[in-house]
Amino acid sequence: MSSYFRTHRWDLVGRRNLWFAISLLFIGIGLYAWATKGLNRGIDFTGGGLITYQLAEPVPASEEVATVAKVRETLRKVGIEARVQVSRQTSGPDQLLVRTQISDKEPRPGKVLEDQKKAALAELQKIFPGIREVEAWTVTPVVSKQLIANALKAVGFGCLFILLWVWLRYAGPTWGFCALVALVHDVLVLMGVFALTQKEINSPFVAAALTVVGYSVHDTIVIFDRLRENLRLRKGESFAETANISLLETMPRSINTVLTTELVLVATYFFGGPSLRDFIFAMIVGMGVGAYSSIFNATQLMVVFRNRQERKLAAKRGVQPRQAPAAKRRAAQPASQPSPSPQTETEAAASPAPTPEAGTEAKPAEAASAAPQRKRKRSLPRSARKKLRAAGKRKRRF
Repeated sequence: MSSYFRTHRWDLVGRRNLWFAISLLFIGIGLYAWATKGLNRGIDFTGGGLITYQLAEPVPASEEVATVAKVRETLRKVGIEARVQVSRQTSGPDQLLVRTQISDKEPRPGKVLEDQKKAALAELQKIFPGIREVEAWTVTPVVSKQLIANALKAVGFGCLFILLWVWLRYAGPTWGFCALVALVHDVLVLMGVFALTQKEINSPFVAAALTVVGYSVHDTIVIFDRLRENLRLRKGESFAETANISLLETMPRSINTVLTTELVLVATYFFGGPSLRDFIFAMIVGMGVGAYSSIFNATQLMVVFRNRQERKLAAKRGVQPRQAPAAKRRAAQPASQPSPSPQTETEAAASPAPTPEAGTEAKPAEAASAAPQRKRKRSLPRSARKKLRAAGKRKRRF
């Protein structure tokens, strides 16, 4: 795959406005869904009750999805909106976890949970004979607000530390700012997708978001390292050309990494059980978005900022900004000379060659002295040539 990207020299940097437009489109759709539909916050962020039931018989793995859907429909008939999950136990029968919703404005959430427990147990005993309640507890709005604040702090401090680390690593704020913009892009697109699909946002979603942030910044750092290395090796090229070559060189690594990760996540999403699907879905979306932002957002922003800095510096010095080598070669080519007309060539061929005048003789010695003399290169002595060859071999060895 690496040879494929080396032979096909796509101009990724030249189409950066297209990549920016695609990112803004996805962010706009997500923000619109967020404003109209809102986020489907789970019990961790809204408050509610958690009831654990002990089943008399284990639930077969092939019937887990159907069982969960049946329990939800049964509880919905008595007015309980809940999230149901089958918990596998290493020793003993399986457990049924029921997360109920309680309004934030409810003055007595404990009393509401007691009524929900009685109604839910009466209905579940019709489906699962021998089911019994193990424990029940409530998440108050105060706790849910604290969980929201902690989640925002975790994401915020994570992005801040990443910004400081990139700033120190590359000795400049521009690199860190571009990496931070890519991270904000990833989080906004991920939340927009969850708002659009109405997937539940809970504590595992925060863990998935932080994982996506770490993965995205790692991919960005790999591209930045290659770009910084090529800036030292390709000093005659412009920053845009060097950035484009760096993207093409790291493209196989980025595609292979995200593709292998996505294959594992997709397999886990379909065969890992319903309790993991929201978390795995966030990982699938976040990994793809993180790879896109590292290639098409962070590096492209670096090109935009560097071009702006070069224009400002050129305007301050009163010189033209540095051009790409191709543009320099085109500007350095002399104007094409007009070719002689056919009539002129014919007349020149028909006219007789000038003959020397009578009484004059050609002086070959003077003609030879008038011609430009070529300086003969003085060759080095044989011993000096041997020393130079030996020095070159030692240099290649190291």
